[in-house]
Amino acid sequence: MVIKVRKAVGRPNTNATKPSLKPSSSSGWFQIIMPFVAGLFHLQVFYYAVVHCIIPRFLPHFMFFDNKNDTSTASLSTDTFINECYLLDRAIFIAYMFDLVCCYLNIIPFSRCNSSRDIIGHHIPTLILALPLAVPTWANLRTVDPIVCTVMDDAYHHPEIRNRFFDAYIIASGFAYISSLNEVIMCFQRVEMSLAGITHFKDINTMKRHLFTSRGVIGFELFYKMSFFWGMSILACKACCDADKSIYDAITAPADYDQPIWKTFVTIYSSPAILRGVLFRAFSVVMYPSMGARCFKKIQQFLKEGETL
Repeated sequence: MVIKVRKAVGRPNTNATKPSLKPSSSSGWFQIIMPFVAGLFHLQVFYYAVVHCIIPRFLPHFMFFDNKNDTSTASLSTDTFINECYLLDRAIFIAYMFDLVCCYLNIIPFSRCNSSRDIIGHHIPTLILALPLAVPTWANLRTVDPIVCTVMDDAYHHPEIRNRFFDAYIIASGFAYISSLNEVIMCFQRVEMSLAGITHFKDINTMKRHLFTSRGVIGFELFYKMSFFWGMSILACKACCDADKSIYDAITAPADYDQPIWKTFVTIYSSPAILRGVLFRAFSVVMYPSMGARCFKKIQQFLKEGETL
């Protein structure tokens, strides 16, 4: 006698495959807390870049620099300029070092990165090249960067050149690091992904969307990223060129200056502050056009297919 057993048919247990919204271990909490803190650090970078560097250059009476409530470079003291440069670089150093700590703990703070190598490859050049080259400027080390430190002096006898250098340097720094808003969004996206148990950005369509993983924020992030690659970075490069020109004018300002042009350029580009701008322009020319093109393709696909990439 053969007994036929009828297989029970019912609704699938969706709870078995649904990601948990609550971390089940201390490591799970770290996957949430660390990207959140990283996002706050990058938000601080964005704050200094916009509020302390960019806005005061275009709104001269924006009251954020000092107690005198005067942010125009015509009255910007050497100490105030140095302090603004230091605050931005310190914020960058803290944010980037914390990202590396996250990578060391096997935590990827950015939503669109699947490997810590992407973050390390981006951060290390800034930490070992860009930031150290700025130390002689905000530390006022005349023996290392004599021409820039001379121009920065309150007693410098060509105040118009000094003011142009201050403007150019601060604007270049601001627009170079205004992209930190993109890092802020990616960090908070990673927090929402970790809460939903998602590890890859391509899988966010399977989770319940929240603020930073919403279609609107993702679209804003893509457009903002492209505007940096093809817009704001160009403004930063122009400001770097203006800084070069101001130093050139400072060197050639004396009436008895008769050095050949090649010696003048050697003097200019032996300055660590100017070399920092050269490195940024070189990176921008080599990397940003292709990165902007990839971002543009993502935007096209985002608008056409409604997918989040």
